[in-house]
Amino acid sequence: MKKQKSGAVWKFLLSYLSRQRLALFGIFCAAALVSAGEIAGPYLIGRAVDQIAQAGHVDFGAILVYISVLAGIYSLVALFTYLVGRLSYNVGQNVVRQMRADAYDRLMQLPLEYYDSRATGDTMSLFINDATAVADGLIDGITQLFGGAVTIFGTLAIMLVLSPAVTICVLLITSITFLVANRITRYSTRFFRENQALTGALGGFAEEMTGSLRTVKAFRYEEAARVRFSEHNKALADAWKKATFASSLTNPTTRFVNYLAYIAVGVVGALFGLSAGTISSFILYSNQFARPFNQITAILTQVMAAFAAARRVANLLNERPEETLSSAKQLQAPAGRVEFDHVSFSYTPDKPLIQDFSFVAEPGSRIAIVGPTGAGKTTLVNLIMRFYDVNSGAIRIDGTDIREVTRESLRRNIAMVLQETWLFEGTIRENIAYGRDVTDEQVVAAAKAAWAHSFIERLPQGYDTVLSAHSALSEGQRQLLTIARAMLGGENILLLDEATSRVDVLTEHRITKAFEELMRGKTSFIIAHRLSTIRDADWILVMKDGRIIEQGNHETLLAKGGFYRELYESQFAQAKGEQA
Repeated sequence: MKKQKSGAVWKFLLSYLSRQRLALFGIFCAAALVSAGEIAGPYLIGRAVDQIAQAGHVDFGAILVYISVLAGIYSLVALFTYLVGRLSYNVGQNVVRQMRADAYDRLMQLPLEYYDSRATGDTMSLFINDATAVADGLIDGITQLFGGAVTIFGTLAIMLVLSPAVTICVLLITSITFLVANRITRYSTRFFRENQALTGALGGFAEEMTGSLRTVKAFRYEEAARVRFSEHNKALADAWKKATFASSLTNPTTRFVNYLAYIAVGVVGALFGLSAGTISSFILYSNQFARPFNQITAILTQVMAAFAAARRVANLLNERPEETLSSAKQLQAPAGRVEFDHVSFSYTPDKPLIQDFSFVAEPGSRIAIVGPTGAGKTTLVNLIMRFYDVNSGAIRIDGTDIREVTRESLRRNIAMVLQETWLFEGTIRENIAYGRDVTDEQVVAAAKAAWAHSFIERLPQGYDTVLSAHSALSEGQRQLLTIARAMLGGENILLLDEATSRVDVLTEHRITKAFEELMRGKTSFIIAHRLSTIRDADWILVMKDGRIIEQGNHETLLAKGGFYRELYESQFAQAKGEQA
């Protein structure tokens, strides 16, 4: 992943903020009115002090007028301050909502290799922790930015009118604030980057452990997992402490500089003969001038966290999606001829997997693929579906290179049953009909064909039973539902990757009969661990180390006495041993 530079991250954030122009204009107007009221207040207070400080006379009538005007001004300031906060919140949430939507769209477009190299929890952290951090930083940052800018320039103008000499003194002292804040910001930024990365790593580890809790308990890994979690947790806590400590240095330092400014105003103002009221106004203005800097340093933790989070989201959106040729065409109802033409592929350049693989599956044929773990069987399925693209050679369907058609049309014409039994949160009916516009009768027919109808009918709500992560379905029942999903389609190419690996022998026998009907007239690729299930295949490919080392039908391969026979006899001997 190519990391975005700071300038690119700011440009990334501004691209989202620019879509909120109207709201930002409203924030600017409201913030300008707030600042105007705050600028007018100290001036009126100074004039009121002068009415009190007059020798031998206090003009109570004038003071009452000043107090009444101040009350009205500060009431309006409170109202417009609320509007600034409200509009800033809306802008922050709108930006993050769009950012989450764009991130999700990009995740759906990324190739599988992106997910293979990252923990799921780290990816989910982008939507939860990082997006929330961006929202918090934007809401507070926008509020301070608009109001602070108007306050700084407005206050500076008034101070120059009152006394240029004292104004220069204030600027010289408060300029130290810029230097301190800039230095500390640079120092703390790297800690916030580390903090966001460690947050994602912790989420990834927690997701990994909780998602495999049965395995963790079965292998008594709880204590080791606790130790590893503690290490991740401690690293995150240490990074957060460093970042918080670094950012917290700014506020007390700038406040100390402000106190020096107050003293300087009193001394220099007296030397230049300013009235008590004018000096009072200047002290308030010097505090008001420095306040925006103090406020932004007070929320520096959130701002830096938001920037680091935005960088991670920007990195995700900078990932290259699956490439599709602009000239790619739609694959329309292929007959099912699948050709591998000198195909070579590897997940990593240093570990070649499939090398110079050639084979032709004629329409309607049943091709079984067998071999030891790591031979490249599932990789062939990934290549046919274009989850990955070949490094060299070509895969053609009905003579058309699959890279010349859209992935959507390719996958629409291929039915697939995987070993992993993925079901989403929804009714059984919705899970079987996934991605298709079908009738209830078709769903039931598919369930019956997959031998799933009987157990579905025994559920309290039948086909309307809502599935979730905690649904009390066995792995075998979940796999029957995925098989029913495949049986619902009318595709002419079928991929079965260990499709009956999680069902019992009796159910497998029934499913095999159902598959006989399902595969009729379709080009079928069957990856099976139990060789007894593929004896009737038209052709069997025996793979080892990414190459076809034997091919033929069941009887021919047994007669050869080669690697296939070794595999078959080892399973037959194992089955006899289990029966004994």
